[in-house]
Amino acid sequence: MINMKQTPPDQAEMKNYLEVKLKGGRPNKALESFLDNDRKVLVFNILWEDRTYDGGDKYYILDYFLSDGKIEVKEINTQNSGRFPFPMLLKKQRLAKTPILTHCPGMSLKTEDYYGPSDLFCGNKITIYGRECLIYDCDEFTHNWYNQNMGMQQRPVKLAKARPNVTY
Repeated sequence: MINMKQTPPDQAEMKNYLEVKLKGGRPNKALESFLDNDRKVLVFNILWEDRTYDGGDKYYILDYFLSDGKIEVKEINTQNSGRFPFPMLLKKQRLAKTPILTHCPGMSLKTEDYYGPSDLFCGNKITIYGRECLIYDCDEFTHNWYNQNMGMQQRPVKLAKARPNVTY
């Protein structure tokens, strides 16, 4: 460790914090992605088949923000459904495929694998904190984006029941 010139991983976070606190800058690695993809959002329709006692089929809209790789999941509320209109299943954040749960956040040296555009396509199932959701459709911009950038077609999945009308 004496001859090591690289900062150990457990001290790197503290070193970055002290540099910023002392008004030292660090390069913004996400600036190029932000400038290229600002306000570009991939929109998917997802279905969670809740198998609990008072469950049922619950429909959501998944937004994937291309600028920073974050995901938000909004519930599609229907009038007179008898359910409390809970607006968000997941606030805007990066979604880990298998979350690493620790007692002290920031202390884990394991790296998490996050969902990206290559994981989100119609017919695929994603896990949102223990809820297995099926991606069954996407909007026109998302269809075109996957054709141009990934070279793949998004084919909607036919559901047994029709999706309810959206009310905001």
